[in-house]
Amino acid sequence: MDELDHDRLHLAAADFLYLLDRGYPRSASLQLVGNRYNLDRLHREVLHRGIFAREEAKQRRERLVGPEKLVDRKLLVDGHNVIITTESRFAGRQLIAANDGLIRDVAGISHRYRISSLTHEAIDHIFRLLHRHPPLETIFFLDAPIRQSGELAAILRSGLKSWNLTGDAQALKVPEKQLIGGKGVVASSDSAILDGVKEAFDLAAAVIKSLPERVNLIDFTSLG
Repeated sequence: MDELDHDRLHLAAADFLYLLDRGYPRSASLQLVGNRYNLDRLHREVLHRGIFAREEAKQRRERLVGPEKLVDRKLLVDGHNVIITTESRFAGRQLIAANDGLIRDVAGISHRYRISSLTHEAIDHIFRLLHRHPPLETIFFLDAPIRQSGELAAILRSGLKSWNLTGDAQALKVPEKQLIGGKGVVASSDSAILDGVKEAFDLAAAVIKSLPERVNLIDFTSLG
């Protein structure tokens, strides 16, 4: 299946959710459902990133705040996560509105990520949104092992200055240590990070939703 089979995918999603809600292991459930519906890697990845047990999804949605809650608050940004998801929208790549309230991509390009014109476009729109809802301080944390992370941090620091936003950008070996348990609102769609914070903001989703053009999106929100 080169393109998403939406009918088959939604049938599989309902079965996957059924198993997760009853406590079956995530990996085994995905394999069982994937085999049942003869799903390829892309379809399985869409389910993996888009479907969570209802109680788990509910707890994440309850932690999400809107952009108006950013004003005069400290914002900690999972840099590569937010930028790559936002870039995916401009590249026309598949996006998922997961049943936990987050928008995720299936790009899977972190290890081979490179700064491009799409990066600059994504960052510009991110700063446009933050300028409308200015945090007290915005700190971007980037994965240092990813190539060009230092250069990307410099671009972000320059952007903060240009948009008159207080903050910084840092490339760290393990940025999750600064995000999980950090004091402030955390912008990420990473499940492990979201489950370790008190307040979360889907910055990439806010940018994507602010744009008028059609998005390549598969929507699982009705399964929340």
